[in-house]
Amino acid sequence: MPPRSLTDRSALGVAVLAWRPHLTAAAAIATAALASRPRRRGAATALGAVALAALPALAERVWRRPAAQPSSSDFTVLALNVLHGRADTGELATLLERERPDLVALSEAGCDFRDKLMPLISGMGYRSWAATAPGVADGEGVVLLAADRMGLLEVRSDPAMPQRSLRATGGLLGERSFIVAHTISPVGVQRTRWWCADMATIGRWCREPVAPIVAGDLNATLDHALLRDAIGPGHSAAAGTGRGLAGTFPTKLPRALGIQIDHVIVPAATVTSRFEIVDVRSSDHRAVLTQFRLPAHPGA
Repeated sequence: MPPRSLTDRSALGVAVLAWRPHLTAAAAIATAALASRPRRRGAATALGAVALAALPALAERVWRRPAAQPSSSDFTVLALNVLHGRADTGELATLLERERPDLVALSEAGCDFRDKLMPLISGMGYRSWAATAPGVADGEGVVLLAADRMGLLEVRSDPAMPQRSLRATGGLLGERSFIVAHTISPVGVQRTRWWCADMATIGRWCREPVAPIVAGDLNATLDHALLRDAIGPGHSAAAGTGRGLAGTFPTKLPRALGIQIDHVIVPAATVTSRFEIVDVRSSDHRAVLTQFRLPAHPGA
């Protein structure tokens, strides 16, 4: 593992770690290729050590436990980055009609995208909220959709991050919050500093007395220590599904070659009964669709 100061605080370190699974695979292939050459055995040993050091963390993300049986008390959540409001609203509406998620977290969406989507799902019983005001570019905000069965929710825009978030409480959520978040992309020195601050914000959320659900494009994989530290006792809904390495970004690459930066983070005792990665035309991200059972005790 590289020094923490490199992995968590520098733009280069953040970028390298995002592709750690792929670099590990490349190191393993190079090890095999060099091992048969006497003059390259030192290099093969070094590369092999790098690959072996990364294997436990990667194996944990492809480990699959026996699937839990779905229950009527489960929540279904869809999270998708809609690429500055350019994602195909017709295809998204079809996905919503087919899956009927209880809560939908849309990153890079504002009033304009919401106003194009809502007429297409007018008969499905969804309410909607945008984090930004009309006229603000879609890329600056997030949108939340909630099905009628969620009950009376209290939703407010949260300015804790440069790209505003939405927080919903009440209804079926009770005291627990559902937070739609989109962190800054860590490209360049200044944006990486902002990204680090966003990770700290997620860390504060996840340590609230009643652990929240956090959904959206977090611009981080579980190879980033700052994200792992931020979610604390919680975990990704992908944990134990065998799909923790399925790429949600970029869509121009096959899922096996992409990175998973779109997440649904759930409290520690949550049980996932379904987890899928879904393509939606005209976005550079794939959607995360998951079904899970929250712990019975609000403080868990």
